[in-house]
Amino acid sequence: MRVYAVIMAGGVGSRFWPKSRETMPKQFQSLFGDKSLYRRTYERISNIVAAENVLVVTNEVQRDIAVEQLPDFPEKNVIAEPFGRNTAPCIAVAASAVSSMSEDGVMVVLPSDHLISEEEHYISQLKDAIRLADKEHALVTLGIKPTHPERGFGYIHYDVNTDNQDIKMHGGRKVLEFKEKPDQATAAQYLQKGDYLWNSGMFIWRIDVILDELRKNLTHFGDFWQPLRDSFGSKDFATVLKEFYLRVESISVDYAVMERAKNVLTIPSNFTWSDVGSWDEAYRLNDRDGAGNSYKGNIVGIQSKNNYVWAQDRLFALVGVEDLIVVEAKDAVLICKRGKSQQVKEIVGILRKDGRQELI
Repeated sequence: MRVYAVIMAGGVGSRFWPKSRETMPKQFQSLFGDKSLYRRTYERISNIVAAENVLVVTNEVQRDIAVEQLPDFPEKNVIAEPFGRNTAPCIAVAASAVSSMSEDGVMVVLPSDHLISEEEHYISQLKDAIRLADKEHALVTLGIKPTHPERGFGYIHYDVNTDNQDIKMHGGRKVLEFKEKPDQATAAQYLQKGDYLWNSGMFIWRIDVILDELRKNLTHFGDFWQPLRDSFGSKDFATVLKEFYLRVESISVDYAVMERAKNVLTIPSNFTWSDVGSWDEAYRLNDRDGAGNSYKGNIVGIQSKNNYVWAQDRLFALVGVEDLIVVEAKDAVLICKRGKSQQVKEIVGILRKDGRQELI
């Protein structure tokens, strides 16, 4: 069994504005330590997948950054989308490309902006998922056991029991349904019930299985998968890719495939994970002082608590403030109430509507 990996690295990280921009989104920044989230993702999967069997899907604006941050990675394996079309088209293109190398191998799909610790557990469960996907011809996803009632994640409702010993041996469970991001009360109910997981967005499946699902459920893909496969690695690939993107719908793989497929399994996972989806999550993940403040940069605070402040060029002085997120970039400053940072993407939408492209 040959194993391939696809790293999805084309997002803009609008919830991380003003640090995350279209030309340098969060996955390419060193938010935690000295390596970007993208680099960390590649290094983790390199434990089980050879470099020549890894594909990176990003976009034309970010392609050079993606190549630069992986200097030993084969540049021909970096696919640049002409424009964003969500995760289903991204995965469809990658699966077509991988099928030119293997028709029955297993493909691991990973977002590039996740923070994972306890990597030994992660690798072990990823190997279980690969075996499960191959043996059961199932669509497999890693689900994360929730630690708190998080509103910013989608959820997986799963069957805690299984009579299938092959599935059970690899830690797998049947997915009952996928749930959209809930309100606070519903998230608390999910946590209490114990049969819900956070949807990590990490998928594992056989190449022939996912291609079949995509041909059935993704508009126009049936007409394009063969040309995409046959042209991968040639000068014609970019032309075929653009033609496909001009016609395909913009839709997530969750909507297009996972919610419609019949044979979907999850592995309830026990490694520490975060999709680093907002500044509130960055606050939760960073070290804090005795007053609950997390400071990065030149900051002085008195009688202030539970704040997240990232200063870039100037001194920030805090007096008597609580529960704020303050982030300075070269040309903009974000001031946000903690607990509201999911709405930062709306600021980006306003700037785009106003034609202030230089700020996004």
